[in-house]
Amino acid sequence: MHSRLKALKNLEDEQIQQLQDSKVAVIGLGATGSVIAESLARYGVKLKIFDRDYLEENDLYSSGLYTKEECEKSVPKAEALQKKLSELTDVEKHVESLNAGNVKALDEADLIIDATDNMETRFLLDEYCQKNDKAWIYTAALAGQAYSMFFDEKCFNCVFKQVRPGKLGTCRTEGIVRDVAAIAAHRSSLKAFRFLTGQEVDEKLALVPQGETLEVEASGCEVCEQGSFSRIDSDERVSSVCGENKYQVNAEVSDEAFDRLKEEGEIVADNEFILRAKVDGKEFALYRSGGALLEAEDRGHAEARFSEIVGI
Repeated sequence: MHSRLKALKNLEDEQIQQLQDSKVAVIGLGATGSVIAESLARYGVKLKIFDRDYLEENDLYSSGLYTKEECEKSVPKAEALQKKLSELTDVEKHVESLNAGNVKALDEADLIIDATDNMETRFLLDEYCQKNDKAWIYTAALAGQAYSMFFDEKCFNCVFKQVRPGKLGTCRTEGIVRDVAAIAAHRSSLKAFRFLTGQEVDEKLALVPQGETLEVEASGCEVCEQGSFSRIDSDERVSSVCGENKYQVNAEVSDEAFDRLKEEGEIVADNEFILRAKVDGKEFALYRSGGALLEAEDRGHAEARFSEIVGI
């Protein structure tokens, strides 16, 4: 399977073995993350994939890996991608968003790749990697612009601290040019390939589709200079995710909660992974593995809606 890789004159057998012995965590499995995960899987890299979201019709536009049937059944992205990529490599799926409560699941990863649409998650990743001396790659795509940057010595919080969560739009609100997203994803995949084979990787911000790279400097901040890790230490159970007014609630869910949601709402999908319903015209999804994803005006309303349906 890897004969074309082994034929490369400038790549030693030891580097190929190092690549295929590596484990990479990919956070987010949309237009960029699905491409990155597939690319690394074809190199034989072992994967940990994270995404709480379920497939919808718009994902057929964003990624070529998902099927119409999977979207109609609201199959979780991590479940669908594990099924496909397990033919190529070892894939450990996490049907959950990354948060302070589960970030230690990244401890085994040799490299972490951000492919989210969420600044809060990126700041959390930065804190985790600063604290644990891990390298990671930032990947972002919005409208017709995309970015890729490798972080090892530099600090994401320093570079992007002026871009606070909620300041930017999301793929749901601003749209995305799928080819631009794919180019950025391949930029990040190539950086991962170089890092995992022991080659040097520049810590510069790559702009897509311009093809330019920018030298950005870390100035020293509360994270990298003072060792303040407020996001890792947070016990907040409600967090925003990709999408306008969309929130994740991390909490246990009883069997009775599923029954109440069926009574209260109009069922959109009901399968072994998830129960989706419309309650008063707003999306409310309960996961069989625990937790919820729902529409609300803000975090407070999200927690209130969760309590109304699930109970305290």
